[in-house]
Amino acid sequence: MSEKKWLSLLTSYRKDKRKPFGRSMIYFLKMRFTKAGQRLLLVTIIATAMTSAIGIIYPIYLIAIFLLSIFVSGRIVGFVFTPNITIERILPERVSTGSEMKISAKVTNIGRLPIFDLAVSESHPPDGIVLAEERKLIDCLGKKESCNLEYSLIARQRGVYDFTGPIALSLFPYGLFANTKKVSDNHRMLVYPTFRPLTNFELPAGNKHQPGGLQMTSSNGDSEEFLGNREYVTGDRLRDIDQKAWARVGTPIVREFQQEYLCRIALIVDTFLPNKTISNLDDKQNLTTNISNHFKQALPSFVDSKKYRTSDEVEAGISLGASIADALSRLEYVIDIFAAGPELYHFQAGRSLAHLDNILDVLACIEACSEDPFAKLGPALFEEISEISTAVIVMLDWDEVRENFVRSIQDVGVAVKLIIVKDGEPTIDPSGFRSEAGGAIILSTSDVNNGVGRL
Repeated sequence: MSEKKWLSLLTSYRKDKRKPFGRSMIYFLKMRFTKAGQRLLLVTIIATAMTSAIGIIYPIYLIAIFLLSIFVSGRIVGFVFTPNITIERILPERVSTGSEMKISAKVTNIGRLPIFDLAVSESHPPDGIVLAEERKLIDCLGKKESCNLEYSLIARQRGVYDFTGPIALSLFPYGLFANTKKVSDNHRMLVYPTFRPLTNFELPAGNKHQPGGLQMTSSNGDSEEFLGNREYVTGDRLRDIDQKAWARVGTPIVREFQQEYLCRIALIVDTFLPNKTISNLDDKQNLTTNISNHFKQALPSFVDSKKYRTSDEVEAGISLGASIADALSRLEYVIDIFAAGPELYHFQAGRSLAHLDNILDVLACIEACSEDPFAKLGPALFEEISEISTAVIVMLDWDEVRENFVRSIQDVGVAVKLIIVKDGEPTIDPSGFRSEAGGAIILSTSDVNNGVGRL
């Protein structure tokens, strides 16, 4: 499956939706007005309000008329010189949380008039993606001329994000507000969880019989059962070509093998946050905060506000899951990743089935859930449990529900490595837990963020 097709199948649960009036107004002010223009607009509003209150007896109305004339004349001139351009920009398909992306856009003036004071940005960036304040500006772009302009995006939160296209902004004539031209160019981006690689990961693992074998996997160092011959297809190993059969039938023939014993590792990531509302601000709170920040000139983008459920422990648990997946992907294991939030995720990777990028794609999509996910996770896991050698479980707490879930896995003979990510004491003392991998490992969010190193 191509990467573009894989990306298109992912749920964009952080897709930029239609924004309320308040948030759209803040976006309009920040995108269409410079800081000087914002201040002048505020003065114009105050002067107009005072004129309405006290009438034209005092000459303050002249100030209001003068300021309004600046905006009206600038809008008329700007309309004449509205950019008529094409923009070609390439966004990355995958980035890690916290990374800054330097985007280079090729801009071509296809209009009849030159374009002055031109910059390029991203139109309505989705929640979790922040536009850097500084953007490269070109003084003049002549007719049929092209240039490269740069702007920066910062990925503040992991997730799947949809972009609608770049936008050109011309600050001509006064440098107070921008005339814009949007170019439609949809793009989907995945933001991975940040993680630190593990230097050592100890795991009680062994091969288990796989009924029918996993024919798609690589087979480095393992014995295989001969099934028969078949015609060669692109991608088959050259060492499997049967030259005698080729000579008999006149077409390339390969020997087909069935691998019966493999080591499958289940990586289970907990996202259960019972009875909590995490980072769920309503629109009124967003509007109040954003307007306050806006006029204080402490201008963190409003798109940085979080409208989905998460917590430091959830993010740390997912980050640790990414570190473990990275360590396992470098070994000859088949990895089954299980996670349950609003949606159930089961994905298989390793040994030529898929790559670490695909595992990180899944981890980028996971949301926290307030309802017990183990009811959904259990059946999916136990369908595969007989073929799984070891389960690596990352929990956010240790309570009766989680303990029963882990015990049920142990009861069918699967070795368990248990890791609990929690700030503070777990609900139930996990010191009594024992498995082939030892006792439970308890980590804080700071431990995960600073890098665990060995597990």
